[in-house]
Parts: sequence; C-alpha cells; structure tokens
Amino acid sequence: MMNGCVIKQKAIIMWTTDPPERDAKLANDALKKSKKGVNNLKIVIEIACATSPQHLMAVRRAYCSLYDCSLEEDILSHVSSLSLRKLLVGLVSSYRYDEEAVDLVTADSEASSLHEAIQTKKLDEDHVLWILCTRNVHQLRASFECYKKKYGNTIDKDIKSSGNGDLQNLVRVAVSCIDLPEEHFAVVIKESVAGLGTDEDSLTRAIVARAEIDMVRVKEQYHLLYKCSLEADVIDDTSGDYKDFLMTLLGKGI
Repeated sequence: MMNGCVIKQKAIIMWTTDPPERDAKLANDALKKSKKGVNNLKIVIEIACATSPQHLMAVRRAYCSLYDCSLEEDILSHVSSLSLRKLLVGLVSSYRYDEEAVDLVTADSEASSLHEAIQTKKLDEDHVLWILCTRNVHQLRASFECYKKKYGNTIDKDIKSSGNGDLQNLVRVAVSCIDLPEEHFAVVIKESVAGLGTDEDSLTRAIVARAEIDMVRVKEQYHLLYKCSLEADVIDDTSGDYKDFLMTLLGKGI
C-alpha cells in the first residue's frame, strides 16, 4: 500500500485534471501496462464505452496533444493480438449517435447475430465488431434485451460460458459498460476494496470517473449487488485525508 499522503495527492491530481486529459493519461498508462496483463486494457474500454461520444472525441484530441500520436496508433504499438486490436481500435474510434433511437427489428436481427458469434466463438468477426462499435447505446441495450428474451440468458452470461479468453473478457467489459455502466463501476469499486489491502488506483479511478456522472446510481447498484452501502465499505478500507476526500466525492460537498 502506498503512503497515505501520496495516495491522497494522486487522487486530488486525478480529480482536478481536465477530464479528457485525465482519461488520455489513464489510457496511455493502461496501454503501457498491457503487456503485464490484458486486464489493464479494461480502462481503455471504460473510457470508450462508459462515456459520451463528445467526451471520447475530447480524449482522443487530448491524447494526440499529450503524446504526439493517436490513441489508435498506440493501441497498435502496445497490443499484439489482432482480435484485441480490432476491438479496441473500433471502440475508441467510434462516434455513436447520442440520441435515443431504437429499431426493434434491427435489435432482434442483431441479437441473433451476436448469439451466433458467441456460440461459434467468433466474436472478432467484422460484423460483430461493427455492431458493438457503431450502434448507439440505446440500440445496443435493445439488442441485449432481445437477446435475453430469445435465448434465456443475458449476453454477458453466454459470453462468459463460451470461454475465458482475453477477447471474451474484454467484450464482456464493453457490454457491461454499454448496458449498465453504474453496475460495472459498482463491481470495480467492490473488487478494489475486497480482500486484503486496497487497490487505491482502481478505487480512485472509479469514484473520480463517476462522481459527477452517475454516482447516485452506482451507489444504488452497489447496495443491490452487495447488500451494504458503498460508503461504508470505502470507510472500512481507507483512512485519513484520503478517506475524507473520497467521501466528499461520494456526495458530500461536490
């Protein structure tokens, strides 16, 4: 565990940094760490799938300004798997329609396409990635709902059952960030405080990222999933000024 003053300082810097620049730096750091573990790439997917199209565009501009290359170029430099490259580049390059527009016929058809891809373990097929990377979130949620009605399971459960490879795991992150981001970040926070020690980087990132977006819903989902309050778990797992700072972000005086 890092020194408490250092932890608090890192948290404050993350909070006060302009959000697009903050996420550009997080994405760059995640890509640099990706060879140590593909799980680091989940951060890139969070930025691509759990934020607005306008924010993602701003992150890409900030990335170019900070690193003299595009986010897409750095994905190609740091990620060796072709299927993961296709998924990540497609997600970060997306500019989704930002209004609610749903075609139920399309939702039904694309639910079938997604089911076939999962059953045949071909999640990296171009038409599957096209669905995940271009459709607006409301259309995708309709497709996920159609999937559940047609096949009896959630798309997340079927992807998990189809295998535990890197592509399956990252597609599940994309689906969760698109379908129910508040639940996704509730899980991230729980995992950061569970067990011995605390993953301060993940805890800080999740709370900072959602503090002014949907923290009320994150806390509601946390209670539904774990039958306890998010605030209580954070208090139990942190201390001092760092704890006080996180509690402020969780709803006291933002």
